[in-house]
Amino acid sequence: MVSSLKKGLVTAGILGVSTLAITSTSHAAEQHKGTMGSGYQEYLQKHPEKAQKPDSNDQNGSPFRSAESGQTASGERVLDISEWQGQLTQAQVNQLKKNYDFIIIRGQYGSEYVDKTLEHNSALLDQAGMKFGVYSYSMYENAQDARYEAQTLYNRAPKASFYVNDFEQNSVTSGTTDEATSAWYDEMKSLAGNKKVLFYSYENFMLQNAANSVGDYDGYWMASYTNQEPSREKVLWQYTDSYYSPELQQNVDANYLDSNVNAQWFTS
Repeated sequence: MVSSLKKGLVTAGILGVSTLAITSTSHAAEQHKGTMGSGYQEYLQKHPEKAQKPDSNDQNGSPFRSAESGQTASGERVLDISEWQGQLTQAQVNQLKKNYDFIIIRGQYGSEYVDKTLEHNSALLDQAGMKFGVYSYSMYENAQDARYEAQTLYNRAPKASFYVNDFEQNSVTSGTTDEATSAWYDEMKSLAGNKKVLFYSYENFMLQNAANSVGDYDGYWMASYTNQEPSREKVLWQYTDSYYSPELQQNVDANYLDSNVNAQWFTS
């Protein structure tokens, strides 16, 4: 009887710990929801064979790709952040400005949710004279909704140097994903003028949902957490979600400029 009671208590304890772990994991996932790469992370969980992290040799070295890790020897690093990294400080911005030509920040998740750090970070970056791009984690349901999301992003970050449609989760309920994605570009281009308008996603999703409309954009920003640079045409390659940034003292998303563009292409 005592043995059974102890067994029951141990089982309850294990269940309690398991429930806590599941809750914690779900909470962490929920906090990251709507940030760049979260849709890609879900894809990698379902397709673990696609998850190949970059070599650790390349994480904290020079701002250029390490030849030892199988990368090419060109291409500047670019960071992208959201409210998950917290509000930037003046000291952090000063350090970022020394080491990077620009940074990319999240503007919104869908049209209703504004990133908690957008107003603060964009103002601080602007005051410091540091260029920045801004992205929207898109949740549009049709072409009209896509146009509205583009409008809200532009209105919330009019001083951004370029704009990004982060489309990695299919939320379209009427019309086609290509029609909606083209509409996002058309609306943003009408507002942003000569500023670049980019499309971000991982390759599998892009091919299934935006194979035609991706060509409308000024450039494709590709997510692929692999050791070797993807051969597909692109202007940015997001190669990891866990680069340790000395400036921010935490892990962040990191990207490389493609060899066919330079920093001025994004910000001029």
